[in-house]
Amino acid sequence: MRRVFIVSGCWFMLWVGIGIAASVLSKGLDGLLSGATNGAWIALLMSFAWPWIMPRSISDWMDNKGT
Repeated sequence: MRRVFIVSGCWFMLWVGIGIAASVLSKGLDGLLSGATNGAWIALLMSFAWPWIMPRSISDWMDNKGT
């Protein structure tokens, strides 16, 4: 379960960071909060596509029951 948490946290932070960067570039610092919100929504909606877009190596690492 810890590995799933790590991957989902990285996924969430990636999309929030992309949302913030895009919003700050277009609106300046006034777009910081809206960019974070948009990034969180994108991360949530894109999480349903994980089985199709996740690299096989990450999927195998998450499913590994060893160490």
